[in-house]
Amino acid sequence: MIEGKNILLPSPIIDAKEDASIKALTDRYGKLVKPGVLAKTGEKVVGIIPNPIKNIGKVAKETITENELYAQCMKVAVEGFEILEKQAAKLTVSDRAIVNKINDVSKDVEITSLEEVCLARSYDISKLVNKYKTQDLGFALVEGGATGYFGFAGLPFNLVLSTFLYYRAVQSVAMYYGYDIKNDPSELIIASDVFMNALSPNSQGTNEVTGIIGKIMLMTEITTVKQLSKKTWEEMAKHGGLTLLICQMRALANRAAKTALEKAGQKSLEESLFKGVFEQIGKGLSKKAVGKAVPVAGAVIGALFDIVQMNTVLEYADVFYNKRYLLEKKARINTLVGTSKPLDSIKIDISEENIVDAFE
Repeated sequence: MIEGKNILLPSPIIDAKEDASIKALTDRYGKLVKPGVLAKTGEKVVGIIPNPIKNIGKVAKETITENELYAQCMKVAVEGFEILEKQAAKLTVSDRAIVNKINDVSKDVEITSLEEVCLARSYDISKLVNKYKTQDLGFALVEGGATGYFGFAGLPFNLVLSTFLYYRAVQSVAMYYGYDIKNDPSELIIASDVFMNALSPNSQGTNEVTGIIGKIMLMTEITTVKQLSKKTWEEMAKHGGLTLLICQMRALANRAAKTALEKAGQKSLEESLFKGVFEQIGKGLSKKAVGKAVPVAGAVIGALFDIVQMNTVLEYADVFYNKRYLLEKKARINTLVGTSKPLDSIKIDISEENIVDAFE
């Protein structure tokens, strides 16, 4: 809650354009689970590489097993995290920069913090995210080409660095929609799970949060959510449906954040989460890394594959946080003006396979 400040609420809170965008966001998600144009282009590029060059890559591949490559990657992730952070810092967006950009594109509101981003229009924020995507895609192109040039020698660092860049990109998208991953551990937890889902959107998820994220991406409900004006989080949860999923995700993330902070501490939370993520996806990435082992030609392939993956991750994060922004908008504004109960007042039971109205 912000005290001693007059807040100009948007009217209506969710306008017709925002309301109509939910279906479009769900359609965008549908396209993400199918092979895209960039992915098909990547397959064509691999197909036109001369066999002699491909054979060089095969020979290099035979000199090391996938498990050994994975072990080298984990070593980079553990011992070189500070280097990864320095490289990724080039993509990190500051709170103040986001606030200023939103004020530049928003006609009806003037915000001063990420907490107040919920006063803006989702489609204005989406325009900013699209501009941000261009920056990240360009960096992925350069990074993939530079590390891919060295073939297999640069592969462990390429895999870990590119993965960390995608990881940070999701966090930046979250911040554009007003979710403070820097100061709210539960939001960092959610961003990590969004990243996991982005890499494998067809999977069933590795935990409760990722499973809920997948369900949210598939649902198109918004009109009934829009009717819950001036309701608390607890009342929204009792409504069921998509609002229930949102509340469950938040509560689960809070619980996970408390446990993670006890183990890692505030300063090393991101490092701990990233290592956990890479432990789960690293072996899969190693299996797909054969093409990057080709010297010189690996620069082209590395750049292409990294930009394809970055595009997918950014698109997934934008769809999720845009949709979540709309679903939570009224409740977040209620919290901003001090009319909502704290999330800790919600009790949940997720023991059933199908999520039901389990809030007491």
